[in-house]
Amino acid sequence: MSGQELPTGWAAAEIGDLPAPEPNSLTDGPFGSKLKSAHYVASGVRVVRLGNIGAGTFNDTDRAFIEKSHFQELEKHAIGPGDLVVAALAEPVGRCCEVPENIGPALVKADCLRFKPTQHVERRFVMHWLNSPIGRKAIEELSHGIGRLRINIQDLKQAPIPLAPLPEQRRIVEKIEALTARSRGAREALDSLPTLIDRYRQSILAAAFRGELTAEWRNDRDAAEDGLPTGWAWRTTAEIIDEGPTNGYSPKAAPDGNGTASLRLSATTSGRMILDGSTIKKLLEVISEDSKFWLRSGDILVQRANSLEYLGATAIYQGAEKSFIYPDLMMRVRIADPSLRTYFWRYMNGQSARRWLRERATGTAGNMPKISGATLKELPVPVPPPGERAVINRRIDQAFAAIDRLEQVSLENESRLATLDQSILAKAFRGELVPQDPNDEPASVLLERIRAERAAAGVAPRRGRRGGGKASA
Repeated sequence: MSGQELPTGWAAAEIGDLPAPEPNSLTDGPFGSKLKSAHYVASGVRVVRLGNIGAGTFNDTDRAFIEKSHFQELEKHAIGPGDLVVAALAEPVGRCCEVPENIGPALVKADCLRFKPTQHVERRFVMHWLNSPIGRKAIEELSHGIGRLRINIQDLKQAPIPLAPLPEQRRIVEKIEALTARSRGAREALDSLPTLIDRYRQSILAAAFRGELTAEWRNDRDAAEDGLPTGWAWRTTAEIIDEGPTNGYSPKAAPDGNGTASLRLSATTSGRMILDGSTIKKLLEVISEDSKFWLRSGDILVQRANSLEYLGATAIYQGAEKSFIYPDLMMRVRIADPSLRTYFWRYMNGQSARRWLRERATGTAGNMPKISGATLKELPVPVPPPGERAVINRRIDQAFAAIDRLEQVSLENESRLATLDQSILAKAFRGELVPQDPNDEPASVLLERIRAERAAAGVAPRRGRRGGGKASA
C-alpha cells in the first residue's frame, strides 16, 4: 500500500515496526523434540495450537497441556492475556486472534507466532488488519510453500500495515466490533437452524407414521387398539420387501484405481443418495457383469455398520444400472411397489426406526456398531393402505421441499455474512469506516515515537529486507 493510497494522517509501516520493545515480543513456538504430543498431560500449562487460532476468535475447544516443569524450560514461548497469536500455517495463513483473559499460564506451539504489539498501537487494530482481505493477501504474498502456505517470523516482519493515528485506530476497532457483533449474532442464529430444521423434519416424519399427517384426509382421528389408525397394520420388514437384505462387497480401492466404481459409506449417510467425488471410490478390481452387487434404480441401501448416530441411514439409488456396486457396510433391499418403497425409505430415516435398530445393534461397547439382516427383517413398520400411503408420501415431499428451500436461504445468508465481515474490514483499512479528525496526531509522528522507543531499548532498526529461518524480536 503506497503512501499515495493512504488516507490523510496515516503512515505506511511494517509489522516488524510494531512489536513491544522487550525480548520475545514476536516469537514462534518450540520445534522438534522440545514439544511434541508425547509431552501432553491432562492438565497443567496450556499449549496454544493452530486449531485455537481463528480469524479474530480464539477457539477454546481444542485444549492441550504440558507439565509446569516442562514449561519452565520453554518460557521464551510464553503467552499471556491480550497477546496476539498468528497462524504461521494455512488455512488461511496469517489469521490472527487475541489470547483471552482466562488463559492462565500458556505457551505457543510450533507454527503459531506470539505477537505482543507496542503500547503505542491498538493491538486489535493490528489483529483486524491481519484478518482483512488486503492484510491476508499481503501475508500470502510473503509466504512459502506449495499447496499449504507457511510464513516465518522474518517474513511476517516484512508484512505492510497501514497505520492510522492512534485515536482513529480506536474508533476503527470500536466500529468494526460493533458491526461484527451484529453479524455474529445473526450467524449464531443461523448456526442453530440446522438442529431446528432436523427436528422439524423428524416431527413431520413422526406425525406421518402416527397417521396424524393424514387424519383430516382420512376423516378418522381415532386409533385402533394396536395404536394405529383405522386401516393401518403393523408389518415387519420381511413382510414388506421383495428381495434382500444383501450385504455389499468391499474389495481394495486406490486413488489411481481404474476398476469398478463403488459407493462409499458417506453416499447414504444423510438419508439421501449423494454421488460425487467424495462419495465414490474406484476399485482395483473389475466386477463381473453378472455380479449380484451391481445397483439398479430403486434399490434401497441401509447402513448396517456405522456410528450409532448414522446406523440404519437409508437412501434410494436412482441411476443407471451397472454403474456402481455398494460396500459391505451397507445392505440392499428391494421393494417393487414404488409407493411402498418411498414410504419405507422415509420410515427408515425417522427416529422411531433408527432408535429400534440402535437398541438392537451389536458392537456398541467400542467397536463399530452393527445390525444384521435378520435384525432388519424383524423391524416393525406401521403400514397404511395404498391410497393413504400415496398421500403421506406426497405431503412429506411437499413439507421437505419447503424445508430444503429454508435451508438453502440459510446457507446463502451465511455466505453473505462472511462477505459482509470482510467488506467491513476492507472499508476500515481504506479509511472509510469512521470519520477522521484533523486534530489527531499523524501516524507518522506515532511511528517515529515507536522507532525511537525501540532504539532506546536496544532493538535493532528495521532493515526492510526479507530473510528466513527462526528469529525473535
